[in-house]
Amino acid sequence: MPDEKSMDKIELLFDESRDLHRTIEKVITYGVDQEDRLGTEIREYIVTEHMEAEFEDLLTKMQISMEEGGAHENGVWVSGFYGSGKSSFSKYLGLALDDGHQVGGQPFLKHLQDRFKKVTTKQLLAKVNKSYPAAVVFLDLAADMLAGSTMEEVSTVLYYKVLEYAGYSRNLKVAHLERRLEKEGRYDEFKQLVKERADVEWQEIQNDPLVLDGLVPDIAHTLYPKLFSTPTSFSTEAADHVQFETDRVAEMLEIIRDRSGKDYVIFVLDEVGQYVASSSNLILNLQSLAENLKTIGNGKAWIFCTAQQMLTEDDEKAAINSPELFKLKDRFPIVVDLPATDIKEICHERLLRKSPKGTEALSALFDAKGAGLKTHTKLENAKYYNSEFDADTFVALYPFLPAHFEILLQLLGVLAKSTGGIGLRSAIKVIQEILIDENEGQVSVCQQSVGWLATLVTVFEALEKDIERAAKPVYSAYGKIAIQFPGSAIHANVGKTVVVLQLLNNIPVTRKNVAALMHSAVSADSNLKAVDAAIDELIAQPNVPFDERDGSLVFLSERLSEIQKIRSDIPPR
Repeated sequence: MPDEKSMDKIELLFDESRDLHRTIEKVITYGVDQEDRLGTEIREYIVTEHMEAEFEDLLTKMQISMEEGGAHENGVWVSGFYGSGKSSFSKYLGLALDDGHQVGGQPFLKHLQDRFKKVTTKQLLAKVNKSYPAAVVFLDLAADMLAGSTMEEVSTVLYYKVLEYAGYSRNLKVAHLERRLEKEGRYDEFKQLVKERADVEWQEIQNDPLVLDGLVPDIAHTLYPKLFSTPTSFSTEAADHVQFETDRVAEMLEIIRDRSGKDYVIFVLDEVGQYVASSSNLILNLQSLAENLKTIGNGKAWIFCTAQQMLTEDDEKAAINSPELFKLKDRFPIVVDLPATDIKEICHERLLRKSPKGTEALSALFDAKGAGLKTHTKLENAKYYNSEFDADTFVALYPFLPAHFEILLQLLGVLAKSTGGIGLRSAIKVIQEILIDENEGQVSVCQQSVGWLATLVTVFEALEKDIERAAKPVYSAYGKIAIQFPGSAIHANVGKTVVVLQLLNNIPVTRKNVAALMHSAVSADSNLKAVDAAIDELIAQPNVPFDERDGSLVFLSERLSEIQKIRSDIPPR
C-alpha cells in the first residue's frame, strides 16, 4: 500500500496528466470557432465505444447516399439526454467534413480521427471527406433566433444564416443587390464606391441600417441608372415578397455552392427539438425544409438536427415534449441516439480517472470499509438507481457513489425539462465545480481528506440556483428551515436532500433513503438515528411546511401548509 501521507488529500488521487483546474466549457456551442478554443475542445473530446459506432453508421449511410444520389435519405436526427454530447457530435463531424477548418496547422479532420479508436472509422471519415468535399453551415437555433421575432420559421432563420455564411448583408434587398453585382462581376466596383463615399470598408457597415439607408440607394443608382432612375429609387426597407419554400431552398444551395465551390452541402442545426416542439407550424416548416433539401439536393444536400427528444410520440427524457414531434420521423429517418450512460464514462476519462497510486489507495480503503459503506448507502425500492457497486466502480467514481452520479444526471434532465436547459451546465462542468470550488470559506472537495464522500447535499449546493429557478414553491418551503433552525446543518441537509428527491419523483423519499444519500464518509457509521431525530423535529415545527405521508417525506405547497396548520389546530373530540 502506498505511503498514506502521499494520498491524504483527494486531489492527490487523480491522474496527474489531467489538470482539475483547467478550463472546461459550460456547454459546447456552435458559436465557438476560434482556433485555440477549438483545439482545447477537441483535445478534451472523449469518443465512447457507442459514439464511435454511431459515427461509423452515419458515415456509412452518408457515403452510400452520396455515391448513388437520387432519393436516398438525407435527414439526420441526433438525440440524447441533456449533456450527452449531441452538439459535440454534430459540430465536430461537420467541421471534419468541411476541409476549410484547421487547428494547429492541421485539418480538423485529423483531430477528430485522433479521438477514434478503430482504424476503420478513421479511414471512413477520411474517405467521405475526400470523395465528397462539403460546405457545412452551422445554425444554433437557441443563439441565432431572430431578434424581435416570435419563433420565426426554421427555414427563414437558416436563410439569414446562409447570407451571413456567404458574407452578404442581412438586409434582404441589399443582399439581393450584392448577389446581382457578384454575378455580373461588379461587386468590387460597388465596394470601391462605398470606400470612396463613406471612407470605410463595406464589410464594416453592411449590417448597419442607418448607413444602408443613406448610402446604398445612391450607389445603386450610380451602378444601375436604368433600374434605379433616381438616387432614392432603391429602397432598403423590407417589403412583402412572396417566395416559395422550394425557391428559397434552391437559392440557399446556390449561394453556398457559389461561395464555397463545392457541390455537397450540409446544414447542421442545434437545439431544433426545443425550438419547434411547441408549435405545429414550426414542425411543418422543418418537415418541408427537409423534404425540399432531399428533392432539390439530389443526394448532395444533408440536414442534421439535434434535440433532446427522440422522434416518438412520447419521450419522457425530453426537455419540452411534443405529441406532434414524431411527425418528423419520416423526414429524419437516420437516427443517432446518445444515451446518458456515456456521460459517466466521459466524466471518468476527463475528470475522475485516478493515478496508479490513487487506485491502489482507494482499493485498499474499499477492501477495509467497503462492506459497511455498501450497507449504509443502500437504497430501498429505488429501481432507477442501482446502489450496488464493487471496488472498480468505487475507484472510478470516487468521491461520488454510483447513486449520486445517476441522481445528478437525472436532476439535470429534470431541470432542463423545466427551463429548456437555458443557463444550465453540463454534468462534467458541475462535477468539476464540485471538485474545485470553495464555497463560503469551506475548503474545496479536492482538499478534503481521502474518505470524504459527496452526498446529495453536495449536488443540491452545486445546482442550488438552478433548483430555485425551476422549483420555486419547493425551494421556498425549504427556505423556512433556516428561519426555524438557524445554524443547524443536519436540519438544512435533510431539507436539501428531500428537495432533490422530490424534484426527481422516481425514488421513495423515505427516512432510510435520505440517510443513505447523506452518508458523508467512507468510514462513518450510519447516520440514520440523527437523521430520524431531525426529521421528527422538522415535522413537529408548524412553521416549516414539511410532512411525512405514507412513509414519504415531502415539502408542502403554501396552500397545503395552511390546511395542515388548520387541521393541527382543531382539538380532537
